[in-house]
Amino acid sequence: MSVALRGNLKDFGIAEVFQLIGQQRKTGVLELSDRREKIQLLFDEGKVVLAAPAGSRPHEALGEMLVRCGRLPRERLERAVRECGRAAQTLPQLVVSRGLVDEESLARIDDLLTRETIFRVLRWENGSFDFSARERVEHGRPRDSLLGAEQILMDGLRMVDEWQSFADRVPSEGLIFQRTGRFDDYRGARGDLPRGQLEVAERVFRLVDGRLAVRRIIDLSLLGTFDATRVLADLRGVGVIEPLDSDGVRRLQRQRRRIVLPRDSARGWVAALLPLVMLLGLVLSSFRPAPATTEFAGFPIERPGLEFMRDAHRARAAQHAVDAFRYLEGRWPVDLAEVEERGLLPPALASQEARPYYYVVRDGDALLLAAER
Repeated sequence: MSVALRGNLKDFGIAEVFQLIGQQRKTGVLELSDRREKIQLLFDEGKVVLAAPAGSRPHEALGEMLVRCGRLPRERLERAVRECGRAAQTLPQLVVSRGLVDEESLARIDDLLTRETIFRVLRWENGSFDFSARERVEHGRPRDSLLGAEQILMDGLRMVDEWQSFADRVPSEGLIFQRTGRFDDYRGARGDLPRGQLEVAERVFRLVDGRLAVRRIIDLSLLGTFDATRVLADLRGVGVIEPLDSDGVRRLQRQRRRIVLPRDSARGWVAALLPLVMLLGLVLSSFRPAPATTEFAGFPIERPGLEFMRDAHRARAAQHAVDAFRYLEGRWPVDLAEVEERGLLPPALASQEARPYYYVVRDGDALLLAAER
């Protein structure tokens, strides 16, 4: 017989609910709700299987997390969702079978989604809970890979306590940071940190570029809100990054133009041929027939037109290099330095006369931004 446990989080906190489920090794579904969202957690004999916001379709939150973390372009996610019904597969099964995401990356994103969800709900102060016990819950995870509810609770409560000690340095997920120092400065100040922690900090530091908001850095780092925010707070504490004010954001946006990488091969061919078509138009518009009584004297090509075509060619070459990295590695590069290190982007194409391109992955698509002349 199914057993239900319901209540208000003001009277019976999330910690008590987790402890009860863990101690009694319950199997079932826990729903947590507040005015903004509904969260679902699946338990198998007191161990957490997964946690995610409830969506209108199965695995909706997982799909959104794949997009946010740059593992799947949004248009491919939407196409995969449409194919699920016809293929009689779940979204995770389909993206793996189609080669859109490998199993290891999918498992990592799934775990990240669970950790992010639990960390969020542990900070709730209001809401309600409803636990429905079941004989079993369907999942494909090995039982020895599942963590007990009490262990997750202890880790989560520790993070909530520590969060108060550094969150004020990163007061908003919409905040944009800029670099004000080198990572070597941070390494010198935090030289006692283990190598692994320094590598994680460097990964976050490389994502700080004066354009990405904190939320986007958190997603692309794959560290989760707690760990990524802690690293950002520490980088700021050492003084190698600082918030960019709104005037600075607008100034940088005016200095660059936006170039969006093609999403499919057909559009890629069009974008690649566009500079040639423009050059042909420039040549034809500049041609003036010579009088019959004189020799043909040629036609002028104005220097600004040639400079424009040169810049367009360089931008297209840089975009093709990023595309090539995507096909070789199965993901978008973190920055143009990765493309150059892979040998796909010649140093001469990394900038336009000392005006560097700006590259970032946003909403699952790669963007290349080049400075205006």
